[in-house]
Amino acid sequence: METNEDLVVVPLVPTEGTMTTEGMLRMIINRDAVLLKPSVRTQSSEVSGLTAHAAGAFAKAITGAVGRGTSATAAPNAFQVILPAGATVRDLVPAVGGGFRGLVKTTGSSAISGHVRLVPAVAGAGATVAAGPLIATVGLAVVAEMLAQHQMNKKLQSIKGAVQGVQRHLEAEDRAIIVTADQAARKVAGYLLDQANMPSIAGASHSFADLSSLANRHIEQLDDWRQVVADRSSSSRSHGGDLMTALVGKRDDQVAAFERAVAQTYEAIALRARIVVLEKVASEASNPDRSLPHVEQLLRAELSGLADRQSQLTAVLDDLSAMNIDGSKLPVAIAGKASIGARTSFGRMARALHAAPPALPFLTETDQTVMELSASASGMTVMAPSAG
Repeated sequence: METNEDLVVVPLVPTEGTMTTEGMLRMIINRDAVLLKPSVRTQSSEVSGLTAHAAGAFAKAITGAVGRGTSATAAPNAFQVILPAGATVRDLVPAVGGGFRGLVKTTGSSAISGHVRLVPAVAGAGATVAAGPLIATVGLAVVAEMLAQHQMNKKLQSIKGAVQGVQRHLEAEDRAIIVTADQAARKVAGYLLDQANMPSIAGASHSFADLSSLANRHIEQLDDWRQVVADRSSSSRSHGGDLMTALVGKRDDQVAAFERAVAQTYEAIALRARIVVLEKVASEASNPDRSLPHVEQLLRAELSGLADRQSQLTAVLDDLSAMNIDGSKLPVAIAGKASIGARTSFGRMARALHAAPPALPFLTETDQTVMELSASASGMTVMAPSAG
C-alpha cells in the first residue's frame, strides 16, 4: 500500500466520542468496520453490468462517507469498498456455484500498515454513520452474486462441453424457469444497490418461487439416484439397461436423458444458492440493527445445505463411474454398446462436476472482500475483476 494513503473507516456498530486510531484499528480487527479507499480503476477489472445510480442509497452512502472523511477537492474516479468478511463469499457461495474454496488475492494489497492514515467517517462525537451496515450487507450480496454467477456459468460450460447438445434439449418449461429466475436475480442485485431494501423484490418473487420448486424436484430426483447407487453398492456388477431404467425410467434416450438431468440439477441448485443470498440480504438490509455476522449466520445453514446437495450430485457420478457395468444378466460378462455408452457418460459427467472454475480475485490475503466501484455518468459502476 502506498505511503500516506487514506482509508476511511465506516463503523458497523454505534460509536460515541472521537474515534482514535487505536479504536479504529480495534474495530477493523473485530470486523466492526468497513474501509473505503479512494482508488483508480485497475486495468484487470471488467464492467459487471451493475450500476449504483447517483441518486440511489448505495452511491450516496459511499460518496457521503468518503466525503466526510477526506478533504480532497476532486473526487477520485474509483473506490474500493473493503468489507470485513470473506467467509460467505469464499466458503459458501463459491462452494455451491463451482466448488472453489481457496483464498484469492485482489490486485495489490489492502493490509493495514504504519504508512496508512485511518480517517473516521464521522469527525468528533456522534453516532455511527447509517451507511455502515448498508455498505457491508449490500456489498456482500453484490460481490457474492457476481462471484457465484461467474463460477456457475464457468461450471456449466464444463458440464455442457462434456455432453454435446445438452442446452438445446433441456425441457423447455424448466429451461424457461431457470432463465427467468437468473434474469430476476440480476435485477434484484441492482435493486439492492439503489434502494438498500427491496420493495421491488415482489416482482421477482414468482420466478424465485418457481425456481425453488424446480430445485426441490431435482433434489428429490437426486435422492432417488442416491438410493439407486446404494442398492447396487454391494453388487459385483450391474446390468447397464436395468441401471439406466432405475435412473431415468424406460425410454429410448436413457443416457442423454440422464446427462440432461444432471446438468439441470446442478444449475437449479446453484441458481437457488445465488437467490438465497439476495433474498436474505435484502430482508436484513432494511433492519439497521442487524450486523454483518448476523446476516452471515442466516446464510450459512441454508447455503451449506445446498452445497451438500452439490457434493451429493458429484458423489453419485463418482459412484456410477466406479461401478462394474456390463450388458449381460448372465454370469458371463458382456460389454455391450449401451453399457459402454453409460460408463463413458458417467466418467465424462464426473470429470465435469469435479472441474474447478477460476475464481474472481475479490478476496485479499487477509480474508477481506474488496468491491470496486468506478465513477460513471449515471453513478458508480460495479467492476468485476478479471479471472485471468
